[in-house]
Amino acid sequence: MYRLVSEGVLPHTPPMYLRLSAQLAQARREGRFPDLIDTAREVHVPSAWPDEDAFVAEMPGWFRLDRSAGQKRALYVAAEKDPP
Repeated sequence: MYRLVSEGVLPHTPPMYLRLSAQLAQARREGRFPDLIDTAREVHVPSAWPDEDAFVAEMPGWFRLDRSAGQKRALYVAAEKDPP
C-alpha cells in the first residue's frame, strides 16, 4: 500500500486501504498471491547456552568500554528502509 501511495499509483485514504486489503486477502485465498517475505528484517532470537559453563566462557568477549564517554557529541547513522 505505502509503496503504491509513495509512487502516486493509489491515494492514501482509508477506503482505498480497505479495498486493497480485501482484494489482496481474496487473492491469497484463491492462491493468486505469492507468500509475503520481508527481506529487510531479521528474526532476533535470544541467546541461549547449553549450560552455565558455556555462558561463563563466552561472557568475557562481551566486555566493551563506552568509547563515547566524555565526548560532547556523538554521531549516529541509521537507515529506515531498504533501497528499491
